[in-house]
Amino acid sequence: MKIITRREYPVTRGAVAALGGFDGIHRGHQTIIAEARKLARGKNPVGLITFTPLPGSALKSNHALCLTTDREKESILLDMGLDFLYYFAFTREFARRSPHDFVRMVSERIAPSAVVVGQNFHFGWNRKGNADLLSVLAGESFKVHIKNALDDEGVISSTRIRELLLLGNVRAARRLLDRPYSMTGPVGSGKKVGQKLGFPTVNILAPPEKLLPLDGVYHGRVAWDRQSHPGAVFCNHRLVEVHILDYREDLYGRVLTVEFLDRLRNVEKFPDADALKKAIASDVARIRKTE
Repeated sequence: MKIITRREYPVTRGAVAALGGFDGIHRGHQTIIAEARKLARGKNPVGLITFTPLPGSALKSNHALCLTTDREKESILLDMGLDFLYYFAFTREFARRSPHDFVRMVSERIAPSAVVVGQNFHFGWNRKGNADLLSVLAGESFKVHIKNALDDEGVISSTRIRELLLLGNVRAARRLLDRPYSMTGPVGSGKKVGQKLGFPTVNILAPPEKLLPLDGVYHGRVAWDRQSHPGAVFCNHRLVEVHILDYREDLYGRVLTVEFLDRLRNVEKFPDADALKKAIASDVARIRKTE
């Protein structure tokens, strides 16, 4: 899969591309990508056109956190077998472009034969452009196909998934994403408190732009180098600490992916180290029972 930023590249010419933010690449996004693949009929390249950073993060003063970092998005799309991923660099200057300017950029830089968007797609200055206007402005430059939003007890959206994660409901988020919610980051140094209690942990550094679930203890899985192990995941104020069951090797400096499978309990304060040790042992026992 070719990863392209701003410049022109031959593989995009005549392609069928999904267009949008695609934060999370949830089941609704997947239907848009599937439609692009269907329209290509194996004859045209298939890709995705998106933005970095996401518009919500670039424009809001509180910097909205994302479900998928660029690196995570690229990994998911690579597994989906796309031919290219095209990034528009989203800046305040870019945001001021009119809908007409944006469509011209798509036509001139990417030159797709067709694009597929969700019915809630908006673009251009103050989000003045919508899916219908995109179709009008595209004219004969490229065809526009509009997919209805996917429904699962309500419209599936990135916003809805964020709300579920902030409530700690990783099971419901998993259903809408069609995979466990996860984060990827390098292992950093810690205080080794868990090791003193007999439950050594690794500290995984979350990317600053990444949304983490509600603080708590989770049943998770940790993956690296084609290995995957169950673990007890502790989240608290951007700290992600994992006790990997039945694994004692040094992982410092490696990049790990943590999947959040189920929420076990809230973060608690314990009166002493022995009480904390008993709580961790109980968490581990629950995880072993469900593995």
